[in-house]
Amino acid sequence: MKLLGITAEYNPFHNGHAYHIREAKARTGCDSVIALMSGDFVQRGTPAIVGKYDRAEAALKNGADIVIELPVYSATASAERFAEGAVRAFADLGVDTVSYGIECSADTGADRAGTIKASAIGSELLDAAAASVRKAAAFFAEEPETYRALLKEGLSSGLSYPAARQNAYCSLNGGDASFLSTPNNILAIEYEKAMIRLGVSIKSAPVARIGAGYHDTEAGEYASATAIRAMLEGCSGTARAKGSDSGSNRKGFGPDDELSRSYPENLADLYEKAFRHPVFPDDLSSVLFAAVHGRTAEELAQYSDISDDTAKRLVEAARHPFTWTSLTEALRERSHTLTHVNRALCHILLGITKEAENRYRLPAHTPYLHVLGIRKGCEALLGQIASSSPAPLLVRLSKDMRGLSREARELFETDLNATALYSHIQYGKGVSIDEERTRKFLVV
Repeated sequence: MKLLGITAEYNPFHNGHAYHIREAKARTGCDSVIALMSGDFVQRGTPAIVGKYDRAEAALKNGADIVIELPVYSATASAERFAEGAVRAFADLGVDTVSYGIECSADTGADRAGTIKASAIGSELLDAAAASVRKAAAFFAEEPETYRALLKEGLSSGLSYPAARQNAYCSLNGGDASFLSTPNNILAIEYEKAMIRLGVSIKSAPVARIGAGYHDTEAGEYASATAIRAMLEGCSGTARAKGSDSGSNRKGFGPDDELSRSYPENLADLYEKAFRHPVFPDDLSSVLFAAVHGRTAEELAQYSDISDDTAKRLVEAARHPFTWTSLTEALRERSHTLTHVNRALCHILLGITKEAENRYRLPAHTPYLHVLGIRKGCEALLGQIASSSPAPLLVRLSKDMRGLSREARELFETDLNATALYSHIQYGKGVSIDEERTRKFLVV
């Protein structure tokens, strides 16, 4: 039994994700697919557009055999720690091959080019892009002193970390380093780097991203998740303006509209319900205000991704009313990307401190892995993985949590609290909520 591992957010699941699963499975010859999926909060530091169980069900209906929740400490972390957590989990799960997406174009080999058809990407182009990714991963895994010095110089000059990193790499390696700045390639490099540093014997199988670019907001058969979220936000705004929550009153929910063309047909019923109550960052504004208002800089600086300077600026900004969006804009500066600021706020909201994050990363094996769902007929596979994995698999929470160590239970409480907070927002939108500890995992 050969296992294929894919890390994803599926925020939300769309045609490009279904293509990735099909293509990766065909290229590797693996028998089963384990999807390691972010929970209710994602790597950009914001809530997922729809809940984790809806996204897990979508994946299980389109090629995944088991969906496991990536712990929130990894799911909301930087690209480096996100990938590190994913690779560590896949090693614990006995995965043979990890597949990730990379950007390819006929012009640069690994670029942010717009819409790309699968037929336009030959094996030579994909191999060249993969070689660039692996070369960069080997370089960053070593981090020579000359690179560190150039990186520090770039940061001191006011460059953001991604820009300083790209400049330092280009100075030492020559050539076009623009491929370092595309989202899929950034994560691809981190996956390869993590496998090197952790010394795991896992193969990798890159798959070229097709369709629209990661940040592209145009609709279409292979629209990006960014575009889909933008369409949902537009639909939600229209509904609020009309004072109605009826899907029939909103653009984008019919059988032949632009939105429905972006995801597999077998998700129509699931999304018809899930897309009626999307969750956006500003839905958490009041909770975020309560979490930061009146706090001292010293208190805020204990959270992950919060520097002393950011903590001081946050104390000042939090003296006045704000929305999540307005606060991120107020804190944003040249040296910190918007994503970095979102992650910092997310960590305050969820109580992810630097100390807790270090405790999560310290053990050789993942402290816990929560199974969200399986495809019908994969019960035996789940049992095999659970019996051989050095990481505890949580299938029936009320029972399996009792087998965790005290340290692991304390860490897992952060995941439970994140789910509870997200569920609270959903409940306010009229969604029926099941209590996480007693909820049964999905069988699709």
